Amino acid sequence: MCPSVILNQLSSEDQKFLNALVKKGGPEPHEYLELTAIINNLEDTELEYFRDTIKESLNENTLIGHGYIKPFGYPGDFTIIHNIYKLYVNPDEKYSNWDRFFQDQAGAHAVRNRKDYFLKRCAEVEQQEGDEKRILILGSGPATDVNEYMRNNPHSKIKFDLIDFDQNAIDFAKNQNADFTDSIEYFKINVLRFKPYHWYDLIWSAGLFDYFKDKHFVYMINKYYKYLVSGGEFIIGNFSHSNPTRRLMEVLSDWYLVHRSKYDLVRMALEAETKEEQVEVEMEELGVNLFLRIKAA
Repeated sequence: MCPSVILNQLSSEDQKFLNALVKKGGPEPHEYLELTAIINNLEDTELEYFRDTIKESLNENTLIGHGYIKPFGYPGDFTIIHNIYKLYVNPDEKYSNWDRFFQDQAGAHAVRNRKDYFLKRCAEVEQQEGDEKRILILGSGPATDVNEYMRNNPHSKIKFDLIDFDQNAIDFAKNQNADFTDSIEYFKINVLRFKPYHWYDLIWSAGLFDYFKDKHFVYMINKYYKYLVSGGEFIIGNFSHSNPTRRLMEVLSDWYLVHRSKYDLVRMALEAETKEEQVEVEMEELGVNLFLRIKAA
């Protein structure tokens, strides 16, 4: 569709509003609702023009731009997850309002809540009997969550095995966890091909399964469940259908996820031949991130 046609599908008021946002580095809090309303009501045929209008902000200097240009080739990469955890805002006024807007969205809050959920699960493993415990992380990304846990628990008895297919993510994780080399082992490999050689007290995946089709989701449960110790858990995070920032993520950052319901998660666990009494679904406080918990017999 030619730009002139797309132009006619956005009102002049919306265009003027968006141009003003770009000029001042993004929306201010009192403008969040108006921007969100514009984005949520965009037709797919209007996306190209919308993105062209704010193109000066869709670059590596903003969190939304980082997601859009995908410098490492995939959405939700290790740097954007790390920056969400750290509440990073670009100090340059040309971009800072965009980052504040991004960090204020329910999706970003849910990712930080997801980290806190993981830290609580680690603390539970820490309290279990035994001299050493093992946690396997599928799609470990920046390992900022592991770093936070280890800094708060320098004498932890937990050994972490981290799997990620991106060498850049592993290098980043190694660098920030240099003080904990005795407690962390890294594996650069696709999780579909990794073959564990330990038993685990907890197998955790924060956001990797958001990108899997159902058949791969079920396959992964089947593949890894058998590596749990008796009483161990496989916990899988997944964005919920109730994610209110879904359209914002898709429009601003070209970031598409497979959103699922509680019932979707339970269904796939049962398709993987786990028993109903072994399965439960929890959520973080906003209800945006769900957690499928599968307990080993």
